[in-house]
Amino acid sequence: MSERSIHHQPENTVIAFLLAIAGMSAFTPIFAAGKLADGALPLAVLVWLRFLGGAVTILSVAAVRRSPAFLRPSSHWKLHLLRAFCGVGGLGCTIYAASVLPLADATAIGLTKGIFAIALAGLILKEVVTGRHWVAGGLCALGAFLVVTAAESGGGSSRELVLPGVAAALLGAVFMASEALIMRFVAQREHTITILAHVNVIAAVLLTGPVIWVIVSHGVAWKDLLAFAWMGPLAILGQSLNLSAYRRAGAATLAPVFYGTVLLSAAFGYVVWGEIPAPVAVAGAVLIVAGGAVLTVPRAALRQVVSLFTRKGRLWSRR
Repeated sequence: MSERSIHHQPENTVIAFLLAIAGMSAFTPIFAAGKLADGALPLAVLVWLRFLGGAVTILSVAAVRRSPAFLRPSSHWKLHLLRAFCGVGGLGCTIYAASVLPLADATAIGLTKGIFAIALAGLILKEVVTGRHWVAGGLCALGAFLVVTAAESGGGSSRELVLPGVAAALLGAVFMASEALIMRFVAQREHTITILAHVNVIAAVLLTGPVIWVIVSHGVAWKDLLAFAWMGPLAILGQSLNLSAYRRAGAATLAPVFYGTVLLSAAFGYVVWGEIPAPVAVAGAVLIVAGGAVLTVPRAALRQVVSLFTRKGRLWSRR
């Protein structure tokens, strides 16, 4: 049996979609942690708590299940190291962006990761960039521009923080696109506990020294640290669900589902902070989702949609 087939699951789009929805729901409050903390914890401490809690959680699960997470070094340890770097960068950028921008706006800008994934696939995997990719990129770029315009015009953000927030959201999208490519590769080659243990332990070890210095120098209270201890376990649950989804469907198939994060973020932002996205921001989010659909919906389905609208247009013109 090949390395790939050991952890590969039969393709099941419905189950993959349900797993992906549950997984992205788990990450919504994590991405909003900066705004939830409201300055009580520095950004680096929040990121560290997520990975330290994740490491403790997954190692505890491994001990209970007697799973040899570190019995032998992973043959893909370099990829795990790279994914840990991308995970820390992506989470840090996303938490910061969501703390200075409306949560739905930050999430919408982060959805441009689909375009970055295509660009990275072209650069690294030498995939051909087609006209379809250019159309999708144009829609996402226009959508991101509208979201930024809404934020700059007073969408609940301090104007001097809009540009850094947008830059952080875009950089986070690059990190998450890179992480998604790595996740799809390792998800079919190693056990879930092995994958999660490596990335969380590596990230926690790399961050512990600098973050302890930050905690001491800033006088961070223990009660504030304990108040966000839920991030690690919740992230492990979300990652496990996402890995299970990637084992049952490809990244391109799952992409439309993950675009639903903007709806979850909008709902979360409204319930917790009373954030109401501006109409321009909503239009921008729709364009970004449309760009993702152009990338991921099968060409045959796109032709049917175009044909349907063309036929209706002809009938209307005859009237």
